[in-house]
Amino acid sequence: MTSLCIFALALSIAPSQGGVPEHFHSQLRCPFASVWLEHGADRAAQMLGLDTPHRRLSEKVVFGTCSYTNSFANTDSCVEFVGSSWTPDSAKERCDNIMMGTVGTLVEAGTCTRTDQFAGWCSTAEGTEMALLEMGGMSADCEAVGSACVTWSNGVFVGEGACAEGADSGAGDSGPSPAPPPMQPTPGEEEACAIAPGPIGAAHMHGFSAGYSTDCVGSPAQQSPYMWPLRWSAHVKSEGLSFGSDKVTYTSKGKVMYMTDKNWKRLDLWYQSGVQFTVGQSPCENPDSNDTLRCNRDSEKNTTILHRGSRMSFIDYHENGSISDCTWMDLSYIGNVRPDWYMDKRGSATDVQYLGDVHLYYEGEPKLVKQWRKKDFANQYFTMSMQGNPGDDGIHWPLTLNVPGEGFGDDFLQSYSNHALVTEDDTEAFLIDDAFVAAGGSCPKVGGGETSGPPVGEVEHVPSNLEVDLAAWRSIEYTLSPVVEYVKAAEPCTSEVSSGNGMMRLTDEIYVQGCWDSDSSALSVMLRAKMERIAWSAMSFRESSECLMTPRGGGDQESILALPARTGDAYSVHFGPLSPAMKRFEDAAIANYVEQMTPIEEMDGMGGSAAFVNGELQFSFARKYESKPDSFYLNYALGNGKTVDYHKTRGCFELKDVPMCMGSAQVPDASDMSGGRRLMEQVPSAGAMLTAFSMGSLLR
Repeated sequence: MTSLCIFALALSIAPSQGGVPEHFHSQLRCPFASVWLEHGADRAAQMLGLDTPHRRLSEKVVFGTCSYTNSFANTDSCVEFVGSSWTPDSAKERCDNIMMGTVGTLVEAGTCTRTDQFAGWCSTAEGTEMALLEMGGMSADCEAVGSACVTWSNGVFVGEGACAEGADSGAGDSGPSPAPPPMQPTPGEEEACAIAPGPIGAAHMHGFSAGYSTDCVGSPAQQSPYMWPLRWSAHVKSEGLSFGSDKVTYTSKGKVMYMTDKNWKRLDLWYQSGVQFTVGQSPCENPDSNDTLRCNRDSEKNTTILHRGSRMSFIDYHENGSISDCTWMDLSYIGNVRPDWYMDKRGSATDVQYLGDVHLYYEGEPKLVKQWRKKDFANQYFTMSMQGNPGDDGIHWPLTLNVPGEGFGDDFLQSYSNHALVTEDDTEAFLIDDAFVAAGGSCPKVGGGETSGPPVGEVEHVPSNLEVDLAAWRSIEYTLSPVVEYVKAAEPCTSEVSSGNGMMRLTDEIYVQGCWDSDSSALSVMLRAKMERIAWSAMSFRESSECLMTPRGGGDQESILALPARTGDAYSVHFGPLSPAMKRFEDAAIANYVEQMTPIEEMDGMGGSAAFVNGELQFSFARKYESKPDSFYLNYALGNGKTVDYHKTRGCFELKDVPMCMGSAQVPDASDMSGGRRLMEQVPSAGAMLTAFSMGSLLR
């Protein structure tokens, strides 16, 4: 299957009425695609802490306001709910979910308070939500205020106050600044080398970026000869591989062209053969009689996808090669894959592992390649193989790319051949949609609004051969840049606890420590994580070493939830089932998960507590066992705010050879595994003592 996007969210779209043409779905397989395809663009954006509003203003009849703390900017914000469509229930629901993990305060019939810095509004959600804007900081003038509205909220800037027509903008000698007209974002508004926000930036340029460069100042791969060429083309062959098998089940062939210095890409597909196995694929004329997710495909139909900045066009052809149909979608801040995506850990919810040199067979001939593995937020990884010894052209070409199925379908192995450089003479190949319209054709915009996506919640998770194995993963960011002088060496494996004190480092900011209380036959665990704000957290108990959210064969997973109070900084700790429905993170599934929880103090043989102390979550529990197991398999997840929603980060760990608890013994600090302050401190919080080593005594 041909991969349209290599990592992260190369589509802010989902199949729906008026959305992506269905026969293009199979080409939109990339990490995070399962999130967009299942939930639709708007919901998936909220889950990942982003926003994709529309740009049409409504009549300004204010129902009320929602005040909240913007978790990205760490500033107080206010939104007015505008228009007659709002009800008390819909306004409360929206305000309770104004940002992922953030609960706002709703005031009916209220209005946002204007200060001397009031600059106007950012209109989103078809004008029904008006966010108050102020000048200050990086938004020093009206142009900057308007640009921020367009770039980060995909909204329409409505100037008032300091940015009203004829008002003094406060921009020094620049003089009066009239209110700008409604702004439509266009590619090029962001400076070159700008990457997309959040987890999308792990692989993608900003949709409004002017393009990328081999010399992006400050980037870890600056001037590295092993990043992709800025302008190149190649034939692409993709072969699907099912879990637990080396048999090729599906093959597609096509050609890809890049002008990443312009934020442009073209992908042509002309051949499909075999059994395609994926959720959300296009209608199947010849389905497998035993599995509705498997489709027997045999096609040589030509299709093209163009991705220029934030615009993605879908093109079909007549038999004579002329265009028969054209549509396009606005991807907002999601641009093309950046040519160094596999080499660094920028963005969020990602990691990278430089593997070094290896010989492999490429098109039947031995080749030396340099390899990198890139991890995504779903705890699966990609492997990029770059040509080690350049040919006469001096270029290290991309040779192969191994792509996981993301729980969404088969894995696939992608190979590039017939490489060539793309030049200015190839520009027209990226603009065939514009030429079609100029010649009298039609290419309407599609997508937006509510999207439903395919019924992926009705099927079991599709296993992948490329799940992260903690025993084999090291965080190594190394790009062979001649400018950046660093190598992040491999860190000790964290799949098992360190000897002696039972402590292990999960990430640079997350530590866990466990011990066994023989008197109470209980495991005591403390997780400590640096956090910007109070947020929910959870730990769950796996049945095996497989790093899965819920058991592979179905059924619930036992979990412990540390839930912050709606006001204040207190936590309550609960125990209950984590069902497979939570993988979809739908509102009903989340509500059901929380409602089924039982206060941990009401559970036999269990105890727990949590507190937020000096920017750190300290979350501990104790659990009785009939006998001490050889290993304890656990998961953890950290949220973005007080309300349970999509996690900010998650992971798996194994506690093995757990040491005996030592009362309130002195143990190393989380920031220094060789010694220092105690890891498990006694912290007063509503009378709770958070010393994991003494918690087991509560169960005796």
